Amino acid sequence: MSGFGTTTTELDALAKRIIEADETAQAKIRQVRDAAETVAGSWKGSAHTAFQSLIARFDDDARKVQEALRAIAEQISDTSKVYAQNEQAQEQEISNVTARLG
Repeated sequence: MSGFGTTTTELDALAKRIIEADETAQAKIRQVRDAAETVAGSWKGSAHTAFQSLIARFDDDARKVQEALRAIAEQISDTSKVYAQNEQAQEQEISNVTARLG
């Protein structure tokens, strides 16, 4: 993977930006949901049933998006921790080799 690199700072910042994007998306989703609730009472009969079904699907899809974004952020955060541990281990190995060489 020549040409690719990152730092724990960059990974942590990316995870934070994903959480912020999720929070922004959730705020917009709440706005849409509130608007939908406002007009929900105007639907009658089978149209009301169809509308409620659509809202349920919307809620389910919104939940899935949130879960996916949170999972991605968590995985990136975990990667950052592993990356830091690996860097520390490599630094220790280099120190050990340097100490042996005198």
